[in-house]
Amino acid sequence: MTMVYSVKPPALLNKVKVGDKVKFQAEEANGSHIVTAIEVVHS
Repeated sequence: MTMVYSVKPPALLNKVKVGDKVKFQAEEANGSHIVTAIEVVHS
């Protein structure tokens, strides 16, 4: 499944790459979800 989120600040995306498993925090604002924190999960 694919879901679209905005990211603030956009520099958070520098921490991850395509295929990474991630844990993230999102907040709802104006009817959309915004990622406010993200980290790679190592298993």
